[in-house]
Amino acid sequence: MTTTASAPAQSAPPGIPAPELLPSGEFGLAIGFILGRFAINMQDLHYGYWTEGLPVLAPNLPQAQAQYTEHLFTRIPDGVRSILDVGCGAGTTARKLLDKGYQVDCVSPNGPLSGFVRQQIGNRATLFETKFEDIVTDRRYDLLLFSESLLFMNLDLALARAAELLNPGGYVLICDIFRVPAEGKSPIGGGHQLPAFRATVAKFPFQLVSDTDITDRIAPTFDLLDDAYAQAIKPVYDLVLARLSAKRPWLMGFLKWKFRKQMQRYEAKHFSGRRNGENFKRYKSYRQILFRKT
Repeated sequence: MTTTASAPAQSAPPGIPAPELLPSGEFGLAIGFILGRFAINMQDLHYGYWTEGLPVLAPNLPQAQAQYTEHLFTRIPDGVRSILDVGCGAGTTARKLLDKGYQVDCVSPNGPLSGFVRQQIGNRATLFETKFEDIVTDRRYDLLLFSESLLFMNLDLALARAAELLNPGGYVLICDIFRVPAEGKSPIGGGHQLPAFRATVAKFPFQLVSDTDITDRIAPTFDLLDDAYAQAIKPVYDLVLARLSAKRPWLMGFLKWKFRKQMQRYEAKHFSGRRNGENFKRYKSYRQILFRKT
């Protein structure tokens, strides 16, 4: 099953938007990974799995992310040999799976991250640079892994495609954020509604094997992110605005008039102090869910 990964592209492959046209979520992932890799040697794009005794500090995020991956691997059933990593991020999880002896292929629609993925998987796996719903292959897999990628997809289309790409008796392992009913508006975006997700899955030939709630282990990541915005990003943001106001008052006046609504939304979203672990646990549920194709 292992084939040579595609050669580095000079431009976005057909069907993959150029970096400037990526959806804001995908663009933010790429920027966040590049900055995190430089600042704290971050190797993953997913949240951290925080165990007792590991202080919630930025330098410990890579370790928490590595713990997430190791915990994820405990959910892979015996007998699985071939895996399709859907939304493979920077390719670290795929590399670790390859090192464990699994046959792995990757799917990623995020062109800016493709170079990192190729560095990780080398010629040991195929990288499909396309949306999962648009993948074209005659290969079939024992397990499809959705690690913080399903939230970006249309559920009906993704589950239908998953059923097509699985071997008989194959598995779907979903590790992701879900929205849960709660009063008020969540300051943290993302995730399918958990009740709606369950209703949608019921339409497809999947049987539930396990459903584990790990929200408490993931939530500290949001305390860390909230601190980063309060202690680093907001001060820099304010300095830049102050500098522009002093040096280019006419330009700053125009920008504040032209983009005032966008700026207000950005500030309300990121600088409110509400995007923390407590509210994550109130409005979200982070779950590891395993289904088997019937």
